[in-house]
Amino acid sequence: MNANPVLSLVVLVSATFRSMASAVDDLVRLTVGEEKVTIKGKEVSVMAIRQSDGQSGYSPQKDEGFHVEVVNNLTVPTTIHWHGLVLPNLMDGVPFVTQEPIPPGGSFVYNFPLKQEGSYWMHSHYGLQEQLLNSAPLVIWTPEEKARADQQHVVMLSDFSFTSPVEILKKLKEEMPMSMPKDKDATMGAEAPKRETLSVQVWDEAGQRFGRDEVEAEPPDIDVKYDALLANRRTIEDPEIVSVPPGQTLLLRIIGASSATDFYINTGALEAELLAVDGQPIEPLKGNFFQLAIAQRIDLRVTMPAAGGTFPILFQGEGTKLLAATVLVSGEAAEMPVLAQKAVLPTGTLDNVQEKRLRAARPLPEKKVDRSHPGVLGGRMQGYTWTINGAAYPNREALDVKEGERVEIVLRNITKMGHPMHLHGHDFQVVEIDGEKISGAVRDTVEVPPGSTIKIVFDADNPGVWAFHCHIIYHLATGMFTVVKYEGADTQFWQPEESQIELKDSIPAVSPSVGDY
Repeated sequence: MNANPVLSLVVLVSATFRSMASAVDDLVRLTVGEEKVTIKGKEVSVMAIRQSDGQSGYSPQKDEGFHVEVVNNLTVPTTIHWHGLVLPNLMDGVPFVTQEPIPPGGSFVYNFPLKQEGSYWMHSHYGLQEQLLNSAPLVIWTPEEKARADQQHVVMLSDFSFTSPVEILKKLKEEMPMSMPKDKDATMGAEAPKRETLSVQVWDEAGQRFGRDEVEAEPPDIDVKYDALLANRRTIEDPEIVSVPPGQTLLLRIIGASSATDFYINTGALEAELLAVDGQPIEPLKGNFFQLAIAQRIDLRVTMPAAGGTFPILFQGEGTKLLAATVLVSGEAAEMPVLAQKAVLPTGTLDNVQEKRLRAARPLPEKKVDRSHPGVLGGRMQGYTWTINGAAYPNREALDVKEGERVEIVLRNITKMGHPMHLHGHDFQVVEIDGEKISGAVRDTVEVPPGSTIKIVFDADNPGVWAFHCHIIYHLATGMFTVVKYEGADTQFWQPEESQIELKDSIPAVSPSVGDY
């Protein structure tokens, strides 16, 4: 194994940066373990990624690089993926693709230079652990990032069930989601459901802003019914309070760390500026109602009125009335409002209203496409199987590329559900939505709504074997996963046949959750 020149180079790079980190300071140790939280009056065990002082996640300075030791204090294996980072392939943290799992009591050192700045996050890529909140923020700082507002605050959004994710997946496989007959697949759909009054995002052309409206439409297809939504691990009954002086600006770095829930973000009386998505700057847009798909990030800047006041920022789950909140308090006279525990109306399906308006502040250079791959997103409800180009993982299919190519992937969703598609190790740009060419956002995760076709392009400039998958954890676990594989890449850790191990041993034997699904 040591004779492999690619691996030797990665080991050399890792050793060099570990030496560099030791010369400046010790490695940051991130411990993955269990902790107790209270949800709706019940104390439950979940997972967490914390530093020795209790801080959640990691916030490095860009120019100092990334120097972390992950220690596994769980009773089961784990790995941690650095979501959205452009990094050496063997540092990506994906079991049976870029590394072996970290065993209980074991550790793994991640060392590499940082090429990006802004809002990212980290999460377990092992089995179903992400559903148990095995995730944390990852903000990369530069002086420019710090100067974007007077004050900044990170909000991680999660979905929570009192049922073990193992049991959730078992029931999804046994039952027919969306009331679909066993002899029909996801391309055919069920009988049209009754139309409902739904809250949706709209673009106000006259005001040049995003807002909210009500429409009569079919409700979204939802796989999992959750017991609660969380903002920084707190429910709507006990929201986090953030104090901001009157007249000052606040940048909210909002992370979609949920397992199967997309969100709408309602800033209410505060007009917000949308400044970045997935860590990448865009041409600013205004509004008070925004979309955020699973695994995406959105940076919103608000300004506190000179008179002060109390301003709830509400996060509503797609297709539900469930809410989470962060409450902004400004001025001494501000009073805490009584927050509704649920929304009046459910929300509609995430669509392309917002995505079509986004324009990259730093678009990829103009270049002809050298290679185009289809990315047909499909599924079959019988047995709950999700596919890319008709194939369910594990398999040895791959999207092959050569270093130096400009690569296009044409994502076509033939199912009745949206799919947040995430490419590891690369930034890509959205260049076409349903036939409309745009210089869209640079991202690492794009939502592909039902029936939609979205083209993305990226430069093949980071050799390796890279995961490409739907970020709904139950879709990933049942087949909507593949890899982008470079010609000549080191494939020693790519072991598709081993990946099903994760579903058997990712959750502790004693379920951390209680209740019935």
